[in-house]
Amino acid sequence: MKKLKFAILAVLISIMAIPVQAQTVDELQASYIKALGGKENLSALKNIFIETNMEVMGMQMPAKQWIIYGTASRQEVAFQGQKMVTFIAKDKGWMINPLMGSTEARPIPDDAVKAAEGTLIAGSELTDYKARGFTAVYKGKDTVNNIAAHKIILSRGNYESTFYLDPNSYYVIRNIVKTEVDQQTVTQTTDFSDYRKTPEGFVFAYNAVISNAMVGEIKSSISKIEINTSLDIKAMEQTN
Repeated sequence: MKKLKFAILAVLISIMAIPVQAQTVDELQASYIKALGGKENLSALKNIFIETNMEVMGMQMPAKQWIIYGTASRQEVAFQGQKMVTFIAKDKGWMINPLMGSTEARPIPDDAVKAAEGTLIAGSELTDYKARGFTAVYKGKDTVNNIAAHKIILSRGNYESTFYLDPNSYYVIRNIVKTEVDQQTVTQTTDFSDYRKTPEGFVFAYNAVISNAMVGEIKSSISKIEINTSLDIKAMEQTN
């Protein structure tokens, strides 16, 4: 009888834990969206143009990026008189990388295209993870740069994206993405800082440090942002 009571108690505790966990993720998501200006504000963000100063192994690499949210993005990175171009759409992508001997557009693997999906979402995958088929789990708090940050893991198939939210501002201060590309696990960590609000009321992290095993550390700092301008998808898709 005593064992039965413990078994029933364990079942009740596990059942009770499910809605509490879901509610915690939903509450954090709501606070995150509010920190970025609110749901209506995010839905008004149609496209963006960004100029960025990038630093890789002490070398300066100016970059430009165009994003039509929900549709496609294009990034151009200048280096030693050459230009690396990456184009990502919802179901396809290509890259021109002269540093790797490629002067023509080459397809990006489907897994890599899916991993870049967050680029096309105003805010991030955390903004509307349910609609995109992600499972979300709240993992309590973890320390990031001396901050006890809320930790949320989104997963879908072999793709996993972990968000660390500042408990005071609810901004994302770290994002770790794990996925498989060509049957190899790829992990990328991005630390965000220097959040600012544009005159239109949109909030962006102006500084980021990206780390992965293939490239090492990339420092990125936004120097210019233009919002809701006339972006042409056909021009973004051009390979020249």
